[in-house]
Amino acid sequence: MNWDNLKILLAISRAGSLTGAAHLLDVDATTMGRRLTALERDLGTILFVRAKSGFVATEAGAIAIHRAEEIEACYHSMTDDISRSQSGAVGTMRIIGNAWTMQQLAGAGMDRFLLRNPGLDLRLLTRTPAAKVTGEASVQIWFEVPPQSAEYTITLGQVPYAVYRAAKLTTDPDNWVAFFDEEASRPIITRAMDRLSHGAEAIRLTATDASVLVSAVAAGAGKGLLPMCLAEGRDDLVRVGQGRPEFSRALYLYLNPDTVGYKRVQVTVEWLRTAFTQAFETDYNAPV
Repeated sequence: MNWDNLKILLAISRAGSLTGAAHLLDVDATTMGRRLTALERDLGTILFVRAKSGFVATEAGAIAIHRAEEIEACYHSMTDDISRSQSGAVGTMRIIGNAWTMQQLAGAGMDRFLLRNPGLDLRLLTRTPAAKVTGEASVQIWFEVPPQSAEYTITLGQVPYAVYRAAKLTTDPDNWVAFFDEEASRPIITRAMDRLSHGAEAIRLTATDASVLVSAVAAGAGKGLLPMCLAEGRDDLVRVGQGRPEFSRALYLYLNPDTVGYKRVQVTVEWLRTAFTQAFETDYNAPV
């Protein structure tokens, strides 16, 4: 029996749909359906039925899922035992977060971290999982996202934000660009914007990723409240004001309780805590 097909089985059971399972495993839904069919053919039974709520496991499917979870646990346990017998971590490690946070981490000693752990493969995912991540070694990095039940949470630190405008403008623009996600409200950002604009200045452009906002502000679309780690040192941006940051956001690390004890998770968490300062903090007192 193909272990890849068993991973398909687990992904569908966790996501409840082919599309959600495809997102979890980074494959297309057509491949998911083909592998599910192959697994059902191997086992000689139907594992899922379609319902309004999504894919529901049959009695045989529930048995297969339970056994597949045991196989998955043994697989990861074996990988972790191998890790502990070697100097570095071994296996695949998933880090899930915003695209711009992944970009910052890529330049914060990720190369040295991989050199210290030659048997470790990092998988960086820049979208929110369609279902709770279980089984696979993973960590998630988010701002102001309440943890799911039984998750372990570590506060990485505070990320400073300040207001910037385009360097090519001679005066501060009246309008703003701002973060806004239609699917995930961030009231802390909204409150900060209300305080800074006093409700009198219009928000003309919004985006769901900070790197997009940085580009928009640099192009002159408006002033914006931006992460200082992205904005400081750029020739095309000028800070509006000086001194302490106008705003700070707490960045949290969420750990999967099923895999928190794995060596590859522990060494990754250690690196992330060390890398935070280089990746996200900025000396706002440094001369411009």
